[in-house]
Amino acid sequence: MKLLSLDRRLLENFCWPLILSMLALCCCGLLNLFSVSAYNYAGEAWSWFARQAGFLGLALGLLFVILLVDYQYLKRFIWPLYGLSLALLAATLAIGTEINGAVRWLDLGLVRFQPSESAKVVVVAALAAWFAKRDWSAELGFRELVVPGLIIGLPFLLIHKQPDLGTALHLLATCAPMFLAFRLRPRLVLSLVMVGAVSLGVVGLAALTDSWPFLVDRGILKPHQARRIETFLSPASDPSNHGWQILQSQNAVGGGQIFGRGFMAGPQQKNGFLPEAETDFAFAALAEEWGFVGCLTVLALFLVLLGCGLQVARRSKDCFGSLIAVGLTSFLFWQVFINVAMVTGLLPVVGIPLPFISYGGTSLVVTVAAVGLMQNVSMRRYMFKDDPVRENPGVWRQQPEERPRPAPTKPVRRLAADTPLDPELHPPHRLPHIRPWAKYLRGGRRI
Repeated sequence: MKLLSLDRRLLENFCWPLILSMLALCCCGLLNLFSVSAYNYAGEAWSWFARQAGFLGLALGLLFVILLVDYQYLKRFIWPLYGLSLALLAATLAIGTEINGAVRWLDLGLVRFQPSESAKVVVVAALAAWFAKRDWSAELGFRELVVPGLIIGLPFLLIHKQPDLGTALHLLATCAPMFLAFRLRPRLVLSLVMVGAVSLGVVGLAALTDSWPFLVDRGILKPHQARRIETFLSPASDPSNHGWQILQSQNAVGGGQIFGRGFMAGPQQKNGFLPEAETDFAFAALAEEWGFVGCLTVLALFLVLLGCGLQVARRSKDCFGSLIAVGLTSFLFWQVFINVAMVTGLLPVVGIPLPFISYGGTSLVVTVAAVGLMQNVSMRRYMFKDDPVRENPGVWRQQPEERPRPAPTKPVRRLAADTPLDPELHPPHRLPHIRPWAKYLRGGRRI
């Protein structure tokens, strides 16, 4: 198996809707950033649009490299990459750049790099490599979840310490569907249901009794997290301070109506009322200018992209590729769902960007690389490994299914002594020349 495998069959299995929908979304994002930059960067050379266009060129170059290298080689390098991701997350806590009260970026001089974004893709690949060696027919219990829990838990804690609870929870939501490929033991399912019920009960009780300061005093929530939840439940209680973002975002989305205000004609964003219009609330700026029709178009492109990801997972010939496609599809889905729900007021405000639309070099490069990795799995779904038993022991250890014998389509009648032999009517085991003594057992004959 060559490192750079070029074959004509790669183009035969190329998923064009996956790439075309991604490029269409990137174009929508650049148009939206051009409109936002026209007001904020008038006359300046390096606007959000220009920077994002440069990051897109870098991301497409990385995409081409990813398509050339067989994704099976990722098994050999995933654990060093996982260790590097942990080191970058730890370095962010030590020497990272603080912006808006959070330390999430490493200043590299020309650009700022956010290790938590790339860590999500690395964790997905590490989980896929671990689960690929497991037996798919076996049930998962508490003992089998120790190593996957450590794979997810270490970056989760480092991201939560930044503090960035939204990204940490997004990491958990990204990895959760990968566990659904296996059967879970009843005790584990019951424990997860109980933990979820208790968590929802605590949140509901705190909301009804307004006891968020109690949770903050006990260290369960940080002050800004409790403030975000209070603002989500009642944004009109503080419209000029903490509720300003969500109220202006809802005004921008509703002001777009059916067809929008027009390109570069959104008053909420142009007059500076919509905060963070280039990053977290980019969908609100897009909705104001392009309206309900523009929002449906963008969401339809995301639906095509996610559907292609699930199709790649279904068609993959090995569990490693299937799990990578499932994890990366979940990674993109939760980003879209959380950001759109946040902008429309259905979820609290968290720092989750909209893929391909929001400004951010690290986010754009990572999401394009994720799509390239899914395309890599799709292109090489016909290839077989040199040692399939060693690569996928769980699949090859499964017992073949027992198929029921089909019922005879023609009735078998008893043979008389003078019956002519017709192989099309009489099975071989019933012919007299196979068992010549059978004629003495018919009709009460005796030897």
